[in-house]
Amino acid sequence: MKVLIVEDEASAARDLCDVLLEVNPDIEILAVLESVKEGVEWITASTQLPELGFFDIQIADGNSFEILAQTRVPFPIIFTTAFDEYALQAFKVNSIDYILKPIKRSDLEIALNKYKKIYTPAAQYDALLAVIQELKQHQQKKYKKNFLVYFKDKILPLAVEDIAYFYLENQAVFCLTHQNEKYGIEQSLELIQTQINPDYFFRASRQFLVSRKAIKSASIYFSRKLKLEVVPPFGQELIISKLNTSKFKKWLTG
Repeated sequence: MKVLIVEDEASAARDLCDVLLEVNPDIEILAVLESVKEGVEWITASTQLPELGFFDIQIADGNSFEILAQTRVPFPIIFTTAFDEYALQAFKVNSIDYILKPIKRSDLEIALNKYKKIYTPAAQYDALLAVIQELKQHQQKKYKKNFLVYFKDKILPLAVEDIAYFYLENQAVFCLTHQNEKYGIEQSLELIQTQINPDYFFRASRQFLVSRKAIKSASIYFSRKLKLEVVPPFGQELIISKLNTSKFKKWLTG
């Protein structure tokens, strides 16, 4: 089962991920988002939507009902919150349950069982259609060959194959070439990710999008994470979360 989490508290997100994987180790968490803006952008741009969402109601820049108001959310939602004042509103939208924090394993199991009873057949069918659609898009889509980058007062065309990685620094997006040249790009990492071939680039974290050619090695890190070594060196630790470790290994050997 593929799951999307919208939660602006890092500790609460980690706890939810841990409990989900305890209840069902086969769950794949596609993303953990912190805001309405991130939620709208991710759902709009993603070619692989989840089968189920866990949305905290009060998040960084508003409440998660605004995500439903600003974009089409074609998957059911289980709302999580520390307050019960939104219960009625939650059930007016595409919600199957409403769990109060701190989340108990028993409450989560009840919510997941309700989801299975109501949505599993449709979810399997939708997942199959999504796979077919993704294959079609992958075959037909023409990915970017060049990006326009900024260097001093110049705008330059830069071939994607020359880029080692894209990264976020002080709220701005940059790329570093295999020749260790740094350039600014006026696009978000989310948008860049939709324009480049996923066979050759991996979203290692919310701040980092790396080329296969730039990966020198990956070593075991604590708590089942992986630590990347890239060329040219990045200067900061690059950590693959335990939620993305298996996906990264599959991508790296693909």
